[in-house]
Amino acid sequence: MPFKAQHASFVSFSIEVLPSGIAQVMIVETDLHLNPRHPSYSHPSVEKLVAAAQNYVRDNMEGLVHIRFVSTRCGEI
Repeated sequence: MPFKAQHASFVSFSIEVLPSGIAQVMIVETDLHLNPRHPSYSHPSVEKLVAAAQNYVRDNMEGLVHIRFVSTRCGEI
């Protein structure tokens, strides 16, 4: 099932090989600013995106999973 959420523009999956084992990584690209000090940062929107990703992982993935968010926005503080 594909992950769909407001502000998620692209999702990919990778793995990380750790000394303790292998972890799946869900990488979510977003149009949100992720730096809390940026004037356009929206804490409620980021929280909603994080919750949507956590729910997706809970319902669709097994084992150790990391979620990584990457902003496609640029801009200095």
